[in-house]
Order: sequence, then C-alpha cells, then structure tokens
Amino acid sequence: MSRSEQPTRHRLAGPIPYTLSPYLCIEFVNSRFENYTGTGEVYDRLEMPRWRNWFVDRAGIPVKQLPTPQTLHELRHARAALRDLLEKRLQPDPRAMSWINTYLAASPPVWQLRRAGARVRMQMTWDADWTAVIAAVLASYGQLLEDRAIDRVRRCANPNCTWLFYDESRNASRRWCDPRACGNLHNVKAHRERSGRRPDPTR
Repeated sequence: MSRSEQPTRHRLAGPIPYTLSPYLCIEFVNSRFENYTGTGEVYDRLEMPRWRNWFVDRAGIPVKQLPTPQTLHELRHARAALRDLLEKRLQPDPRAMSWINTYLAASPPVWQLRRAGARVRMQMTWDADWTAVIAAVLASYGQLLEDRAIDRVRRCANPNCTWLFYDESRNASRRWCDPRACGNLHNVKAHRERSGRRPDPTR
C-alpha cells in the first residue's frame, strides 16, 4: 500500500457527494479527499457503507456483499493508480494497460435485450461483485480516453483541495471544484490580502 493510501485518522465527511462528474472513474478517485480549508484532515468514503451503496448503484452493479480486507486493498490500489493517471492526464503505459485489461477480462460486461414498458432496449450488465465494480471504473477511464476528454480533467486550483473534476466549460477555463467552497475561500483570502487584514484565527 502506498504512503498516500495508508489508513488515516480523520473526521468523517458526509457519505454522499454533491459535486458529481459524468465519468465514474473521477467519482471513484474523489472517494478519498482532503479538507479544502487546509486543516490536514483526510476523508475516505470507501469506509462508509452509505457511500459504497450509493456508488455501486451509480455504477449499475447491485453488489450486496461487504468488501473483504483484500477487496478494500484492491479498491485503494485502483484508486491511487487512477488518481495518478487522471491528475497527470496521462495515457496508460504498457504496464498500466495490462493491469486495466486484466480486470476488464476478469469481469466482462454482458449485453441483454430487455423490455422497458412499451419499448425494447439493449442494456449492459455486470456480475454483481466488487471485481466488476473495479472493472466498471476502469472501463469509465477507458471511455474518457476514447472520448479524447482526458485534457478536461482538472485538479481544483485550491492547493489544499485534492478534488478532481471534469471541466465542461466552453473554453476549458474552470478553476474550482466548487465555486461556493474553494472559489469562495480563494476570494475571501484574496480580499484579506488586498485589504491588509490578517485572518482571524478564531473563525
């Protein structure tokens, strides 16, 4: 386990994020994040049953069993590897490609013809296990590459924030994961610097 993925003492944040991405892989990487105000607190939603239930539902994989310690290790490893690729906006090297393809081969999706009311449509399904969840996350990363959208992945400009986001702005100029949080924090600090005021440590 890498240093960045070691178990960390932290105060739990809420289990369900309100800032979402169109790509599952970005949501997965954001399950571990730091307090954006610079307190040093680290949050890991993988430890939260409500977040896990929400995430597998978002992935469309009805996993019922709890992740084993080995599964949690694999999830954390996949998350750390994906963060490195996404944050640096990298194409996978041959070793990473082999690792990704191993998971995709271990849990291939199955297409099924299903009826939805008066309509018939094709639906992709996965095995209901955690290996399939990892495979779905990696398939999302592959889709991001295929869409040539990797350059739209950003890390928040707040140096204390580790949140990644997909920049959907027209000129790709978005800076903050959330203007109400990190953007507002930056504006307050900038205002204090301009006015020569020091932050009140009691606030």
